[in-house]
Amino acid sequence: MAIEPRFPPSADRCQTVAIATMSIDDRPTLSSGLRLHRLVLTSCFALLAPIAGCEEAEADKGTEEPRDVPTYVDGVIRFSAAFSENAGIVTAEVKETEISPVVYVTGTLELNELRIAAVGSRISGRVRQVHVIEGSEVNVGDPLATLDSAELGEAQAEILAIAARARVADTDEDRKKLLMSQGIASKRAAELAAQASKVADAELMAARQRVKALGGGKVKGKKKDLGTMSMISPIEGEVIAVHVSRGQAVLPSYTAFTIGDYDQLWVRLAVFERDLTNLREGDEVEIRPVATPEVKLVGQVAYISRMLDAQTRAAEVRVVVPNEEGRLRVGQGVTAGIEASGARHRALAVPRTSVVQVDGKPTVFIAVEENAFIPRPVKTGARDPELIEILEGVEAGERVVTEGVFALKSETFR
Repeated sequence: MAIEPRFPPSADRCQTVAIATMSIDDRPTLSSGLRLHRLVLTSCFALLAPIAGCEEAEADKGTEEPRDVPTYVDGVIRFSAAFSENAGIVTAEVKETEISPVVYVTGTLELNELRIAAVGSRISGRVRQVHVIEGSEVNVGDPLATLDSAELGEAQAEILAIAARARVADTDEDRKKLLMSQGIASKRAAELAAQASKVADAELMAARQRVKALGGGKVKGKKKDLGTMSMISPIEGEVIAVHVSRGQAVLPSYTAFTIGDYDQLWVRLAVFERDLTNLREGDEVEIRPVATPEVKLVGQVAYISRMLDAQTRAAEVRVVVPNEEGRLRVGQGVTAGIEASGARHRALAVPRTSVVQVDGKPTVFIAVEENAFIPRPVKTGARDPELIEILEGVEAGERVVTEGVFALKSETFR
């Protein structure tokens, strides 16, 4: 009689898999049930081995060590020495120190109005040649353009005529003096000759002064020099704008060139009324361009307006900023931090890095023992570039966290 194999309920799948993996010749018959039973059990163990391995891996995974993070119990934050080292926790004692409040405002860079020159012709003329273009560097006295002017030519020709008459008058004076010494000419004639010479010299001086006022140079007696003048740069700087071209007619009221000096710029700031009383001329100002905040320049307050804008309740504060390296551009937006010397005072203060916002309130971490701190809300006052005044919340002698504050906050108040 054939023995019918019996399999546990959980071995059904193993039986199916074992039979499916056999070749046709090896598949069991009713007379070989015992053999089949043994084969199925072997296949089940082979299939269940990976599952057991996965269960062991999951068990190992569940035994990982917990993260080293601070604990917050009964209002006290505690953490290990390892966490303190990894987070870079540093503390400092709260002391009374001098604090110089900083007023932060925004502004725009402008050319220094004392270093701008508008150059034009003093007389009517026509442009013969333009010597510079926008961006050209010029020094004092450099020619910008050459003009031809009939008015100037007439004035210069008059110099030549008067100079000729003055030479004749001088010669006549010398001759009359010689004749008078010989008793041939009278003293009266010599005096009249001397007077005529002086009048001619005065007329020559006036003619030269007129040519100079018109912008002309010295007359050398050459016809080609008459009526020609140069517009020259009165300052050292850069040509900002050129408003003329060759052959163009110009009038005395026309500005032909604009020259500017970029080595020193102005910043116009609007400071609110509440901060004005603490500002003084000469206060140091830190300037940072909005586009490149990593660039820092230091200037000084040069002017504080005595008038407030009726709409904004702010007054103009002008700051002079050095720009020899040319890192700043006119029209560029900047942020300015003015050290208000009028509000300098002594007070309890902590580094700015010590104060963070917790639940919308400024908070510091006070040391109560080693690696144990309590968060304490504070009331802040004036600020300078490094310190914040503490009006309420801490006392002198207490220690606060100055470095690693954000790591401590983020790990504690998740």
